[in-house]
Amino acid sequence: MPKFRQKYGQFMVEGRKAVEEVFHSGWQVEGIWATEAFADRHSPSYSFEWMTEDENKKCTAFDTAPGVMALVNMPQSRGFDKEMPFVLALDGINDPGNMGTIIRLADWFGLSQIVASLDSVDAFNPKTLAATMGSFLRVEVVYADLEMAAQGRTVYGAYLAGESVHGLKPSEKSMLLIGSESHGIRESAEKLVTHPITIPGKGKAESLNAGMATAILLDNLLR
Repeated sequence: MPKFRQKYGQFMVEGRKAVEEVFHSGWQVEGIWATEAFADRHSPSYSFEWMTEDENKKCTAFDTAPGVMALVNMPQSRGFDKEMPFVLALDGINDPGNMGTIIRLADWFGLSQIVASLDSVDAFNPKTLAATMGSFLRVEVVYADLEMAAQGRTVYGAYLAGESVHGLKPSEKSMLLIGSESHGIRESAEKLVTHPITIPGKGKAESLNAGMATAILLDNLLR
């Protein structure tokens, strides 16, 4: 089905909320497609082309086809903003749901950018986009060398052991480094960490996933 094919520099958005938000965002939308069932249920205010339920099932990235999808041109990257006083950096985050959650958290705490290692999951992965709940429109993920982003900053690395984040006040130019769900902060990025920090726990859980840990750390560091 050629009408659904993505070209380089384009991505697919799926689901009612994501499609509505991207339609009203000012980003360039190449096309929107919806099923008859979706249109009857939601009466979308934007124009769209029809697609069958079978077409939607063949094109969706989800187990349950959402009934609406949009093809969008990626905005031009602004590049890493070296003047940001606080940087959220991700090392090898590979789960789309966690990436989407972290983008949403960055939006909640007023961050306009996230820096991610080059091998982190694509921020425009459909499952990542869905997990952001629209925050992908306001938070840019810049894929770059983490060493470059860390230059001149105090780097707080999230570990199972380290200084308690409770009451910790970050230095004027700082960076929070979050590792992957399975490997944590890898050896290549560990050398950047100047201050290992941790979330004190009282129970017996072995660890927190990257999204949960990021939420707690940002809440403490950005109060």
